[in-house]
Amino acid sequence: MIFAVRLSAELKAAIAPMRRVLLPIVAISSVYNVLLLSGSFFMLLTYDDVLPSRSVPSLVSLLVMVTLAYAFQAALDVIRGRIMVHVGSLFMRSISDRVLDVISRYELTRGTMPGGTQIVRDVDTVRAYLSGPGPLAVLDLPWIAVYLLILGVFHWSLGLLALAGVLVLVSLMLLNNRMTEPLALATMRTGARRAGLADATLRNAETLKALGMAGARRGEWHAAESEYLRANDRFSYISSTMSGVTKAFRMLLQSATLALGAYLVIEGSATGGIIIASSILSSRALAPVEQVIANWKGMVSSRQALGRLRELLDAVPHQVEPMGLEFPNAGISVAGVTAAPPGTRTVTLADVAFKLEAGEALAVVGRSGSGKTTLARIVCGVWPALRGSVRLDGATLEQWSPDQIARIIGYVPQSIELFEGTIAQNIARFRPDADREAILKAARAADCHDLIVRLDGGYDYLIGPQGGGLSAGQCQRIALARALYGDPFLIVLDEPNSNLDYEGEMALGQAIKRVRERGGIVLVIAHRPSVIAHVSHIMVMNNGRIERFETREEFQTRMRPPAPISRSESKREEADMAAQVGE
Repeated sequence: MIFAVRLSAELKAAIAPMRRVLLPIVAISSVYNVLLLSGSFFMLLTYDDVLPSRSVPSLVSLLVMVTLAYAFQAALDVIRGRIMVHVGSLFMRSISDRVLDVISRYELTRGTMPGGTQIVRDVDTVRAYLSGPGPLAVLDLPWIAVYLLILGVFHWSLGLLALAGVLVLVSLMLLNNRMTEPLALATMRTGARRAGLADATLRNAETLKALGMAGARRGEWHAAESEYLRANDRFSYISSTMSGVTKAFRMLLQSATLALGAYLVIEGSATGGIIIASSILSSRALAPVEQVIANWKGMVSSRQALGRLRELLDAVPHQVEPMGLEFPNAGISVAGVTAAPPGTRTVTLADVAFKLEAGEALAVVGRSGSGKTTLARIVCGVWPALRGSVRLDGATLEQWSPDQIARIIGYVPQSIELFEGTIAQNIARFRPDADREAILKAARAADCHDLIVRLDGGYDYLIGPQGGGLSAGQCQRIALARALYGDPFLIVLDEPNSNLDYEGEMALGQAIKRVRERGGIVLVIAHRPSVIAHVSHIMVMNNGRIERFETREEFQTRMRPPAPISRSESKREEADMAAQVGE
């Protein structure tokens, strides 16, 4: 019943383990349900044969047989439970890589990801349902017909009463589905909003404290929490009410079966053993329906989770890894690139085109919002271009494998993010084959080796969440070392000196110089004129377009006053130059 939702090919492959074990599970469940009849027949034989004959050996024999039956029943129940736990684990393992793929690529290609990391909780929801008793209860449902048939053999009225009870429970189950499905969806949405507020509060705790925003944030948090509790409580109230009603109805039906059996005995149409056996059988006939209702919340949540998983997996198709090419060493060309932030049609970069050869460096300058960061992301392949192409040695970035791209491109984003782990792991980009000499070389190239060894543990210093324990300048220096690790051919630096002091800026200049000397290419987004001294070309951007592309000498000549000028004119010229680089 969980698979009533339409599944994509990837999800079908993910649940394939369940399809493979379906026949063994059905076989085990069949034997298990046959053994469940042992209690009813034990009571039937005890009351109808053993008590009238007063045979102790017969009673002992029946007790031994029913004990063995219960032992096998317990063993089979454990076995099928463990199989389902294994199925749930296989589901998670089979889809794990694609989930990480969606998390890492969705917002870079489609815009804001709905629900944030809800996809992780959706996978957990499906796994928990597959590993629980819900699917086994569904497999037990067909055995209701067998129990009803046996009751009908005892007496047609007993079978009819049990059938009426089953129909009532099925009606309650369908009513439960109709009432709880929209509430389950509302619970998920409000829960995702609440989790998003918690994540945002954690990330911006410093700002909330400094600006006294905690009170305003608390009001928003309480509103989100109230919405979540309202939806979740209504869902839980309905589910618990239905569960209570079904339990009470089952006990009522059991008493009604006893009463009907007693009436049949009075009328001479049944024996005393049939009274007890039919009561147990009617209870057993209703048990699968009751189990399904008890696990209905998990089933509805899992079905909705599978629907969301399908949508996200379809939105971020699986990428076939290309064959790969030789590492580039000649140059980069950007041809007619037009781009917009993912998920929007607001163009922030229009018809940008330029070329750089090995050993050259380009400083991209301009006012805020002129498209500099968009260009950096397009050149790195972080964002897709709406039109145009970025080529290294004549080949687009898609023609290299992700592992090759990691060795070809070094990138320092505008917002520095270091991951939880050691400094050495961060510099080496968490590569399992990290080379110690390459880590030390990258740190020295970024001139942060001395900074690192002064920390407790040096390169084994553990970085906390969001770079916890390090200053913004230290994080930026380590991020530069990470970009330089492995001597990539193309280095893209988005405002790499925004948090650097004078010493850090000097180190940045030396790093750019070394990359150029070894034949690499550097593209640096600059807001400070100091970077210009270390590049070969300057590109001025305005409103997403190239306003000017020239060599450094041409830029400096254009900005240099032609003759001695007055103090006021000199200040005006300095202001003009600062405006060109976006100060």
